[in-house]
Amino acid sequence: MNFFNEDNFLHRFFLSAGDFIGLNLLWIITSVPVVTAGASTTALYYCTLKLHKDKDISIWKCYWKSFRGNFFQATAVWLGLIGAGVCVWFEKRAIVTMPMPMAGVFTYVIWGIALLLAVTALYIFPTIASFENKTRRLLPYALCFAARKPLYALCMALLTCLPMYFTLVDAKLFPVYLLVWLMCGFSLTAYGNSWFLWRLFRPYFAENEKVMSGAGNESDQYVF
Repeated sequence: MNFFNEDNFLHRFFLSAGDFIGLNLLWIITSVPVVTAGASTTALYYCTLKLHKDKDISIWKCYWKSFRGNFFQATAVWLGLIGAGVCVWFEKRAIVTMPMPMAGVFTYVIWGIALLLAVTALYIFPTIASFENKTRRLLPYALCFAARKPLYALCMALLTCLPMYFTLVDAKLFPVYLLVWLMCGFSLTAYGNSWFLWRLFRPYFAENEKVMSGAGNESDQYVF
């Protein structure tokens, strides 16, 4: 068995493992300032979606291309989500001071807003990574993608949250979980989510290939 043969399974496996580890490290490093987490998450999904589409890409070039190109838009969205989340948290704290009938109503309202923010956070950065348009158009698109395939949204939410939950509650295996997260946990999670996302986005790219660009209106541009 010739390990250096590109068709060799082990050769492909180690190349793929290297891509996921490198992508994971890039995401962690560029997310450390916190304020840049939106741009880094957008770049992460840009790469994982490209992996589903093209199979073989340059992680380094693709990551920085998306990070630079979407930095301001993704950062604005990220800060907006953080601001909205803080407001929801304060409103939840304020509910205890309300009389009971009103407190019950506001509890449902707060949980509904929190769910809307969670769904937006799950879809908006992959949407920014895939489509070029104004934020006010991309935000409704993200929610429409979630509503179009609710089962996909549920699977992505479970794939994102369950590993983190087990990491936090299992104290004995926490060092092992932590090592996995540091090595490739975030990139693998994004790659798993991108399996569903690419099936949502692919029809739009296929349609775009059949029409001529430059229609003169505020039409979507497809990044890939």
